[in-house]
Amino acid sequence: MFTGCSLTEGHNAYLEPQPFSKLTETSEWYEDQLSASVPEYNFDWQILLARAYSAEGDTNRAFEVIRQMRENAITPLHGNYADLIEAQVRSGTGNYSQALSLLNSIDAMNLPEGALAYYYALKGKVLNRAGNYAAAGECYLNLAHAVKASDKKTAWKKALQEYRQADNKEILAQFKSSQSNEDRGFLEYALIQKSPSEAARSRLMSRFTAKYPNHPVFTLNAPDAEDGREAIPAGGPDSSQGAVPAGITRGDTIAVFLPLTGRYSALIGQPVRMGIENAFRDRGIAVNLKFYDTAAGSVSDFYADAMASGAKAIIGPIIKNEVDELLSFNPQVPVIALNEGQRQGGRNVLYLTLAPEVDAKNAVQEMGRDAVSNPVIIAPHNDKGSRISKAFNDYWMQSYNQNTSVCYFTDVNSLENTLQSCASNAPESFDAAYIYGTANEASIIREYSKNVGFTMPKYYVGSRSNSGVMNNSALMGIKGMKLGDQPWLLENSSIKEQIISILPKANGDTLRCFAVGYDSFNLALHLDKMLNNPEEVVRGLSGDISINHQGRLERNISWITVGEND
Repeated sequence: MFTGCSLTEGHNAYLEPQPFSKLTETSEWYEDQLSASVPEYNFDWQILLARAYSAEGDTNRAFEVIRQMRENAITPLHGNYADLIEAQVRSGTGNYSQALSLLNSIDAMNLPEGALAYYYALKGKVLNRAGNYAAAGECYLNLAHAVKASDKKTAWKKALQEYRQADNKEILAQFKSSQSNEDRGFLEYALIQKSPSEAARSRLMSRFTAKYPNHPVFTLNAPDAEDGREAIPAGGPDSSQGAVPAGITRGDTIAVFLPLTGRYSALIGQPVRMGIENAFRDRGIAVNLKFYDTAAGSVSDFYADAMASGAKAIIGPIIKNEVDELLSFNPQVPVIALNEGQRQGGRNVLYLTLAPEVDAKNAVQEMGRDAVSNPVIIAPHNDKGSRISKAFNDYWMQSYNQNTSVCYFTDVNSLENTLQSCASNAPESFDAAYIYGTANEASIIREYSKNVGFTMPKYYVGSRSNSGVMNNSALMGIKGMKLGDQPWLLENSSIKEQIISILPKANGDTLRCFAVGYDSFNLALHLDKMLNNPEEVVRGLSGDISINHQGRLERNISWITVGEND
């Protein structure tokens, strides 16, 4: 379906860059590749070009490429890449404090395996130069988890070199907090080797051998690989390298249930699939994606086939009755459903949806942060308006133990009279309004509110007011209002414009479907870690995604004041 248009399709006429692989050419060669590249590879070639300039000592040109990268960045991953390369350039000039600040801002959890190896190798070096040897050692232990087996020994040796210079208390603190038995063994070994007494070291090593009989520390005195290399590889997203997140391992299958033909294809199925495929390419992890067209067959047959194929997770479905049908089989693998039906899912089911309830909950939270105490909801008099008003009121009641007022309107022509009636019946003044409507409706509501004395000091609008194009003239009508939406829809970028040009019926909703598809793949990769640690967050296109203590998925969107940065 996507041949010739998907951002993740290969192009035989072009080299596919490996942005964190070893540099083998001059900057001129990388310039030529960038000039001849297709748009989907431009960002990766920019990474390689900035690295090449830096390696040649041309930091001014390296920073110029990084500036271009930041202009083109749209996903959180792209922003992390720009920070990572800038940190590398700054460390090359000896500015280790700025490099470390940039590295600390990066969400390492969401880095693909090649970039993750590059990140830990660079951060270990920077921490060493900054004199933080214990933290550098920890970076090299993490690096060992992110490289292929033949490169682990080098990382372990570097970790132990750092620990030889580190404070014992810092090593002991890492030992107590580490969740990896292998890492704890290295830390304990490092402490033993720092003992001033040879007799004590001998006695402690006897205990160590009994405690860790097969620990890899015992292999470090063995000869290295035949080429004798000692340099930590930067890594690259080839399928043979790096560590795959727990739960989904290399070669595993993720089944995807989407309507890829029929009435929902263009509006829902295609954009979600494009998002998944783009995340797959960005992550660079060799898993198998198996798509099932729910418009062309039964969910029961597809589920049976997915289980027979050994699928380790399912993304979808997105149509309500299909979600219910899938859940009727009590799936034994994790399911990231993209909608909620009538049937309640079991412990394996999470919901990553575009439901208006998500907007309502986030609006309540944002108003709470702004110290709003008495809001009114202004919504259309239809099923969706009733649904979001009820959700908003439920969340407000849970948070503040009081109900909210609702003002329903039928159409734009009757708005002024409707607002007049709401103002007359209001028991007290409102300090904010949440408007569930288009940008044009929200603009008219604000103007009519002034005419009838129903003016609120603060106005909030949600995704319904945002077409996804931030320079849209319609947004000028809601200038000064707070707008909550998916992070990537609150800014413009060349990548978003490219996706808009590809999707046959691109609008704000199809772009949101793309983002949910993108995030669903990353969520599938991190699911085990997130279920075991509620503090873990996937910072996605659609928002910050986490799993709470009740096992429910939460998605926090972003807020801006429209026109504030114009």
